[in-house]
Amino acid sequence: MCLRPEEWINDGVLNAHVYYLQENGSGNWYFPTYMAEQVQNTRDGQLFELAVKLRRENTNRFTVGLKKCEKMFIPVFDRIGSHWYLIVVLPSDKKVEIWDSLPGPKYNAGRYQQAERIMKVLDHIYNEEIVNYFEKGWQFAKFNIVRTDKARRQVNGCDCGVFVMNWLQDIECRSHGSNKFQHASERVRIALSLLKNPRNRRLKEVRESARRVVDEQLDKLVEQKDPFIPHHPIARKPITRSQAK
Repeated sequence: MCLRPEEWINDGVLNAHVYYLQENGSGNWYFPTYMAEQVQNTRDGQLFELAVKLRRENTNRFTVGLKKCEKMFIPVFDRIGSHWYLIVVLPSDKKVEIWDSLPGPKYNAGRYQQAERIMKVLDHIYNEEIVNYFEKGWQFAKFNIVRTDKARRQVNGCDCGVFVMNWLQDIECRSHGSNKFQHASERVRIALSLLKNPRNRRLKEVRESARRVVDEQLDKLVEQKDPFIPHHPIARKPITRSQAK
């Protein structure tokens, strides 16, 4: 329901998207929303303890080591601004990009600080790999944090989650026109992509249910005496009863 027009997208939908995007052997790492949320809820003096917990949780999430990681995608919810944005970590470039569809002077500093705290936690989580496989002094905390100018801007107050989901799927935005980020049909596309994903264990059940509904509607249309069925919900043009069936 949160994918309906002008609704706020919640963390459940974002996390399903993240789960489907993560592939075995991929150099792109997709973190669930609770990673940034837990960093946000933890005091500075307790970040190491949090990292130990997150290390256990992420042990089997990524099937390639940090040395082969190309990008890290970390969706973040700014509770003060009630806003989703995306942190993209580029280990080989030693850079962190903030993808924000609604930046503002009131919130920018806090989002930079959140990125800095997440980098400190990543240093704790992957300390062993950093020591073993990277040059001395290599740290996430030393990465340059920038606000990318490639992030499109939203024109309303409800589509930040749509922007983040599109960036997660296609960070270069090659498959998205300027209007697709905010058009209602884009939410339909996202919903269908989640539904039809091969890893959706309820896909068969939903397809059978949808088929029953369509059959019932077509049967009702066929029972009409008029040989033409205007405004057909599927064909969108007048069709005969036999064509409808």
